[in-house]
Amino acid sequence: MPRPPRRAGFTLVEVMVAIVVMGVVLVGARTMLGQMADDADRIGAAAREADRDANAEALLRAVAGRLDVSSVPGSVIRFTGERQGARFHSWCEVPDGWLERCDATLGLIELDGEPVLALQLSTGETVPLRRGFASGEILYLRSAEAGGQWVTSWGASITAPLAFGIVADGDTSIIRIGERG
Repeated sequence: MPRPPRRAGFTLVEVMVAIVVMGVVLVGARTMLGQMADDADRIGAAAREADRDANAEALLRAVAGRLDVSSVPGSVIRFTGERQGARFHSWCEVPDGWLERCDATLGLIELDGEPVLALQLSTGETVPLRRGFASGEILYLRSAEAGGQWVTSWGASITAPLAFGIVADGDTSIIRIGERG
């Protein structure tokens, strides 16, 4: 018996199955691309925060490195330090590209309802250095002998400590102070 001729093409069921499979693939691809975009946003935000923190610490190291204990005409600020903060003279960069004398305050303050370690300059800048810690203090290195002699306060003095020790939730950063006058 002769066979009936075969028609070229697809049945309706085959077309429907192909459409459903393609739909599932497209939905999966869309979900995956959406997750990749969210991850890219999170990575970008983390990178910006890391840059901001690194720039803030670099500024603190620069200001501390240029700390000035020489007498300033008309000024009563000497280097003073307590557990919650320190005040001193330094040299700060200005937008015109040179250094000018400035007053600096390094301290633990409350900003946006959370404790923040911040550097405040007489140039008008307030730079948050650390955020989101439960407890913190600033220590002062009196002597580096025998592992270091740290004190919790530094009276108004014409000399400065060797370094700041910034302790926040057990994590310590040591910021070396420049020439001590």
